[in-house]
Amino acid sequence: MESSPDISEKHDLQRLRAGDTAALRRLFDRHYPLLLGDMYSYLPDEETCKDLAQDIFVELWRKRETLDIHSSLRAYLRRAAINRALNYIKTNRRTVLEDSSSWEDQADTSLQDIGRKDEQEHLETALHKAIDQLPEKCRLVFSLSRFEHLSHRQIADQLGISVKTIENQITKAMRLLREAMLHYGHLSPVVIWAAKWW
Repeated sequence: MESSPDISEKHDLQRLRAGDTAALRRLFDRHYPLLLGDMYSYLPDEETCKDLAQDIFVELWRKRETLDIHSSLRAYLRRAAINRALNYIKTNRRTVLEDSSSWEDQADTSLQDIGRKDEQEHLETALHKAIDQLPEKCRLVFSLSRFEHLSHRQIADQLGISVKTIENQITKAMRLLREAMLHYGHLSPVVIWAAKWW
């Protein structure tokens, strides 16, 4: 009988901790395309995303003996991917701003790219601030659904409440987020971005 994906992944993590490179390869093949998608929504540069995603697996191998994953590996790697993408944006922006001579050589399109990255970072900050201000239960349910990628049933089982309650809490979260983002009228694209999560 074929093992379930969860059992298979737990086995691969055990083998990874033991130094099994084949297990690393299986995890890479399973999660690498997903990480590219996670990062590309923040950093639309395919080659950079590929480099950053590969770095994540290098780091996973380096820390294999001390890995402490409390959620799913998917959630762990997704957080790592998003953090790397955002850190890259911040570092890249600082480098460009600090190197005054490079400004003279930049084409108008490059300046527009920098502006988009700056706006994207502002959008991210505004949205995460709005999420942090959600009521506790609402924020927990929303985070488990959107960040941990749990199904409504899985969340209901984990929290000991009904699926209908989960649906109501997510609907409430989306409504509150949209209302909160009205305070950022000039940042209206974030409302569309948040709505895509539904």
